[in-house]
Amino acid sequence: MMQLIKEELNIDKLSTIDKIESLLLNEFKTVPFHNLFMLNNIQNKQLSLGGTCSDKVLRFKGILDNNDINSKLHSSFINGIECHRMLSVIINDRKYYIDVGSGWPSVKLFPEFKEIEYSIYGMNFKTEINDNKIFLYHKTKSSYEYNKMMVIPKVSKSQEDILLDIKNRFVDSSIYPFHDSVRFSIVKGQIFYFIKGSRIRIYSDKGFKEYMLNEKEVLSFIKEKFNRLEQYSNILLG
Repeated sequence: MMQLIKEELNIDKLSTIDKIESLLLNEFKTVPFHNLFMLNNIQNKQLSLGGTCSDKVLRFKGILDNNDINSKLHSSFINGIECHRMLSVIINDRKYYIDVGSGWPSVKLFPEFKEIEYSIYGMNFKTEINDNKIFLYHKTKSSYEYNKMMVIPKVSKSQEDILLDIKNRFVDSSIYPFHDSVRFSIVKGQIFYFIKGSRIRIYSDKGFKEYMLNEKEVLSFIKEKFNRLEQYSNILLG
């Protein structure tokens, strides 16, 4: 499967940064972020079915490995709690961070050595660097101002400690901002879809829309956008 991804994207002639970002965009379009397994106490045995940050990071690390790109697990903070997993890569002796698992379409690499800002799907991302930390901010047309997404320490835990955190990540799920209601997000075409509880938010460069859904409509939408989760339809949101 991963070899097929490499061939379909025809990325061998791209620079390393462009190659990673091409793979990253494809990941956002084909593998959703969601907390459905977490909410239903289901062990995710297929990373291609998506999941929370740890599932997404482990899968994408494998894709990078398959494309001869070495990456390392990196731990970061959300709301002051060290509960978020990312990846880091070294390109031309400089470090970049990859956020494949936050639920938002962070389709660009975040350099450790300079601040950046970019927009996509009608939303904005930017970083600020302060000593040994990188602050990642996010703004949508529904919020109108930047909100702090996470804090990325330049020095992270060891790979072994992060893997242990991943193994024990749901021992106390209350530390996650999505522990009490459904989350699901995916990119389709030029549109980013985001479900939070009973609300679906639709983002694009053309505008922003928000609708309320009942439980059956939420499940129907998820199955429509990613039908591989249909096998769990009898228990998801149950």
